[in-house]
Amino acid sequence: MSKWLIDSHFHLDYYKNHAELYRLINSLEQYTLCMTNSPGVYLSCRRMYKETTYLKFALGFHPQNAELSKRDFGDFLKLYPQAKYIGEVGLDFGSGRCLNRELQLYCFEEIVKKCALDNKLLSVHLRHSENEAIQILETYKPCKCIIHWFTGSPSHLQKLIDIGCYFSLNCNMCSNQRKLSMLTHIPSDKILIESDGPFTKVDGRKFSPEMLEQVYKRIAMELSDKELIFHVYMNFKKILTVSA
Repeated sequence: MSKWLIDSHFHLDYYKNHAELYRLINSLEQYTLCMTNSPGVYLSCRRMYKETTYLKFALGFHPQNAELSKRDFGDFLKLYPQAKYIGEVGLDFGSGRCLNRELQLYCFEEIVKKCALDNKLLSVHLRHSENEAIQILETYKPCKCIIHWFTGSPSHLQKLIDIGCYFSLNCNMCSNQRKLSMLTHIPSDKILIESDGPFTKVDGRKFSPEMLEQVYKRIAMELSDKELIFHVYMNFKKILTVSA
């Protein structure tokens, strides 16, 4: 059963021992989608590591990466045709260390538009920007949109569910009972599991791939879903094959 485990949002390049973890993920046979935060990082990862059955890289343009520019977005667009997965992308209006609002909105809308047209999977970061993101997502209706680490309101959650979004859940999301009770309203056929390593902890320890089964067990307990591994596997299989 452990061979069915899927980590839909992981940052390999943020680990100092990334070469060791690359080998570990493949040896564990855990399907892992590695996010990047910029076109340059994506290109470096692809040059350094061969994609395998179990490990893939996503092309990112992270709103918290304040060093990114319109020129970098041009690089993103050049790399876009070769990228099967897109992430981490999104909107973040809650921090001064983010890209300026206008650039964020322009880039995110262009990314969502292209992913909807080309039916590409995208992993989306949203912070204090749910209204704007929902408006864009409602306009283009991408079929393979995953909301990563959702922190919005119940009304935002329902609107994103109505649009057809998937939601990737991690252990840290279980630490707040109010937020956790809201997550129980996500339909079981829209739930995916992420680690968001190295930005999360499992039992007080920084996430490492051998902990992924513990993440599943914790979330399965909180959601009262004894078949979570199977459900997530089928959901991920569906999102990979769904047509636009």
